[in-house]
Amino acid sequence: MTAEQNIWVDVFSSHSDSTEAEDSYVDAQITLMLGRYASQIDRVEVYLLADETQTQTQTQPQFQCTIGVGLKGYNAVEANEVASKASDAINACAHRTM
Repeated sequence: MTAEQNIWVDVFSSHSDSTEAEDSYVDAQITLMLGRYASQIDRVEVYLLADETQTQTQTQPQFQCTIGVGLKGYNAVEANEVASKASDAINACAHRTM
C-alpha cells in the first residue's frame, strides 16, 4: 500500500511574458523530478529569475532557479541537505524547460 504524496509547488517568475501553461509545465516537471524526495518535502517555492548576465542576442532566455523547501519534522541541517538536493534537481529541470 502506498500513501498518496502531495507536494505543493509554487512557481514564481520574474519574466512578465510567462504563461499559465509554462508555469504549469514547470510545476509538473519539478513535481516529477522531486518524486524521490516526496516523503520529505511538504512545500516547494520555485523562483525563476532572469539571468542578468545574458546577452541581448540570445533568443531563448536563460533562468536561474532558487527554492525554499518546507519540511515537516526535520531539523535545520536535514532541511538544508534536502533543499540542496532538491535545488540541484529543480535547476536541471528549469534549464531544460525554459
